[in-house]
Amino acid sequence: MNDIQVMNKAADNIRILAASMVEKANSGHPGGAMGGADFVNVLFSEFLIYDPKNPKWEGRDRFFLDPGHMSPMLYSVLALSGKFTLDELQQFRQWGSVTPGHPEVDVMRGIENTSGPLGQGHTYAVGAAIAAKFLKARLGEEVMNQTIYAYISDGGIQEEISQGAGRIAGTLGLDNLIMFYDANNVQLSTKVEDVDAENVAMKYEAWGWKVIQINGNDVNEIRKALKEAKAEISKPTLIIGNTVMGKGAVGADNSCYENKVSTHGQPLSAAGASIADTIKNLGGDPEHPFAILPEVAELYAKRAKELEIIVAERYAVKDVWAKAHPDLAAKMEQWFSGKAPKIDWAAIEQKANQATRAASATVLGVLATHVENMIVASADLSNSDKTDGFLKKTHAFVKGDFSGAFFQAGVAELSMACICIGMSLHGGVIAACGTFFVFSDYMKPALRMAALMEQPVKFIWTHDAFRVGEDGPTKAKTPEVPVQEPPKAKGPDFVEAAPATPAPIHLEPTEHPKGGDHFDELEQMLDKKHLPDQPQKPTVVVTAPKKRGLFSQVLGLFKKKK
Repeated sequence: MNDIQVMNKAADNIRILAASMVEKANSGHPGGAMGGADFVNVLFSEFLIYDPKNPKWEGRDRFFLDPGHMSPMLYSVLALSGKFTLDELQQFRQWGSVTPGHPEVDVMRGIENTSGPLGQGHTYAVGAAIAAKFLKARLGEEVMNQTIYAYISDGGIQEEISQGAGRIAGTLGLDNLIMFYDANNVQLSTKVEDVDAENVAMKYEAWGWKVIQINGNDVNEIRKALKEAKAEISKPTLIIGNTVMGKGAVGADNSCYENKVSTHGQPLSAAGASIADTIKNLGGDPEHPFAILPEVAELYAKRAKELEIIVAERYAVKDVWAKAHPDLAAKMEQWFSGKAPKIDWAAIEQKANQATRAASATVLGVLATHVENMIVASADLSNSDKTDGFLKKTHAFVKGDFSGAFFQAGVAELSMACICIGMSLHGGVIAACGTFFVFSDYMKPALRMAALMEQPVKFIWTHDAFRVGEDGPTKAKTPEVPVQEPPKAKGPDFVEAAPATPAPIHLEPTEHPKGGDHFDELEQMLDKKHLPDQPQKPTVVVTAPKKRGLFSQVLGLFKKKK
């Protein structure tokens, strides 16, 4: 166990670096990063298991940051871990820098997710925990026994998506998920108490979580909570850490600048504090703020050696497992390679004159039996969006049983989309999710992030345009390609022209010269293998609920009314 004084010194070092980054950039959020420094220091120096020499190791623990504005904290602890240089920290928020204002996914540097839109980051962690459970059920605990850590702030707790993420994680009993809630009672414009009077602990307990409340700036309490959370075998754990916004910040007259709204979203000097005196107060040198203190460097060098031993032991277990199960070892290598499986698309038979959602169901049924690492989800519409074509060949996840491959998300389109993105970020799985086209509007923030992170999630939307029949206009979608397709850019190719936009595939039955309906777009999709094989972009598949003949009848009614 590391010395408490050294641990506190390391947390102060993170605070100095974080505050200095924001000060030099004259932009950013120092207060939260300074308050959360103790937790990330304990996590990275004593608990998080990863391979510094092989960042993409499949069995590593994963850390998902939700509040992207707290990037100075993450960059600082990663600098202590050797992932960033001090020069790179000094380029914080600069054009072309590897340290942008909000972290962007870069596994080689220890960043598991792009973060920024509050609430999405911890929801990715839920998806990663599901993927880990899914893979563990197929490959075994010898190679898939990782812990998924998440870090959430007051804003993430308040975002509505936290309802879906919390409910789903609790319902599924994701005991491999540990989330730290940085409860500092300060947000960008107000104190938390001014806008939120809920009992967060009781809320998460009602969802089926284990909840531990601690002083989030106390090393021993953090350690104890993490050990208790790691020992939990049936529930996800929420550690509510009561932290101090702007911990250690002082004015030129040594007045306290902790727990102030003003230190949340601007440099300390702009908030009235003294950056020089704050650095002194934290044990640093104001003339040389971008430095790693000797005892802190020693602490993280010690952790690097510990990780070498831990990882070597894990690799030894993996080698024994691979020799005993060469078939599983081959599957794991294939699944984590990101390569698409071989499918005989020409052998898939489709009925004539059917709705494209039915054709989609047929394809999904084939994928269910041929793509062992595919997970399909639906937001309480599996029997209507026809993702049940996949479900009928497997079964849904339930607490304690992840042997199936279907995720029933309930009525939570945004949560479902982010969870599927989290599955993809974890690696080893192909994720797809379905809902009605009209409800894709709920998912747009997630679609943008999937495209920015280049995650190949498949979004399946049915009931396109206004052909919803008896359901009426509330279930109708204005005819458009979602997320606004750029001009002169069509189909999957336009992702290159607009990297923050998913690739749409609109499946429409078209009039065949010989009569009847002919699924040209569907055949094109199968020929080009769009559905499973878009390794660096999300894909949208839009299908119709009715066959073309009914659409023609509807148009006829409109003409009669005129």
